Amino acid sequence: MSQNQEGNKSENTADLRPLYIRSVVNSFGSGSVAPFLSAYAVKLGASASEMGVFQSVSNLAPNLMQVPWGRLSDKLGRRVPLIVLGSVMASVMWIPLMFVASANQLIVVTGVQAVLGSMAIPAWTALIGDLVHPSSKGRVTASINRSAGVGSLLATLAAGYLMIWVQGSVQQIFLIPLLVAALLGLGSSVVMLLVREKARRNNLSSRSIFSLHDVTKSVRSNSNFMRFCTVSCIFGFFMSMSWPLFTLTSVDVLNASMLEIALIGVVQGAVTIALQPFGGRLVDRVGRRQLIIIYRLGLVLVPAFYALATSVLHLYIASVVFGVLVAFGDIAMFAYLLDITHEEFRGTLSAFFNLVTGVVFFVGSLVGGYLGSYFIGTFGLALGLQVVYAISAIGRIVGGLTYTTIREPFQYPSTLRKELWQVVAKIPSIWERG
Repeated sequence: MSQNQEGNKSENTADLRPLYIRSVVNSFGSGSVAPFLSAYAVKLGASASEMGVFQSVSNLAPNLMQVPWGRLSDKLGRRVPLIVLGSVMASVMWIPLMFVASANQLIVVTGVQAVLGSMAIPAWTALIGDLVHPSSKGRVTASINRSAGVGSLLATLAAGYLMIWVQGSVQQIFLIPLLVAALLGLGSSVVMLLVREKARRNNLSSRSIFSLHDVTKSVRSNSNFMRFCTVSCIFGFFMSMSWPLFTLTSVDVLNASMLEIALIGVVQGAVTIALQPFGGRLVDRVGRRQLIIIYRLGLVLVPAFYALATSVLHLYIASVVFGVLVAFGDIAMFAYLLDITHEEFRGTLSAFFNLVTGVVFFVGSLVGGYLGSYFIGTFGLALGLQVVYAISAIGRIVGGLTYTTIREPFQYPSTLRKELWQVVAKIPSIWERG
């Protein structure tokens, strides 16, 4: 039986419809609020350094407890209970955000929410790895992400339009989106109860889920995983430096409205959704490594656009570029992580990867925020931000090149050059039909 036939058989035996429904419902809820949280912080008076803290906590908190959650998932041999419980707790925590009065309160509440909700993250990753055959991981992951992207895109656009019409305090402006996020998050948790999963063998020791012995043993024995973690941390530090400053550019430099902020995310989401089917097929046909390298090096353009932007239109262009890169890059990263982790340790190792990169993102965002405050105080708002963007861009180039050291664990039926040539060869016939 060929690999593709095995993949089709595997997909037929696992009903993935609840995963798609959960993705759409959950992303619609979070998409109504999550893209605006940094703007929420700015409107509550957050400085550049406070934005650095906010972004750092947003990066670290979701990953802080993922290793014990991932180990618990592997020890139980079940994924769904942790996905449901984590989603419920994260959804309930949208409610306190209706009452925050300062950026510091916002940071605390979102941090607690992220820690509680992180229970679902490694279990969700492992569940997809469990249910989907390796030959179809790119395509199925792209399809699930596309479903989630549609929900998030529509929610972000609707929430951004709604918030420009609501009058009152910043808390009142965010009231309806927060309620929608809470209710739909709870609804997505119920959907996961429809998933039928088989209990899997537990190869972990009887040690506590907080024990690092099994984790370090699994990591040390997997050279591909160790290398992937290392290069991702190098790149992640410089990538995350610019994150706290993007909102300052859009809100304080370019005076973007809430609807314009929403459209920045919507443009990126629409491009990604349109290209994800092609991206998923490409990942499965040519492999992950080349696409990951292109993705990481391409992200150099994002801080460059923000550094040079003189209108919101330039941020829309940056969103198009980012959307193209994400369409195949995120899928390639996710599929590669699943490729290099064994089933019995998948929850643990994916959680470990998220933890170490989350710590790096925490440090990078914190450094970026404080560098932003320093250079803004020295050179002024616009030039100070540009200096940090330049540092981030140079670091992204160096970090992106480190991905050339990762190895492809499998062989694939085609090459990137062949696939792109086939697309180019079809253009004349498409043009004639058009």
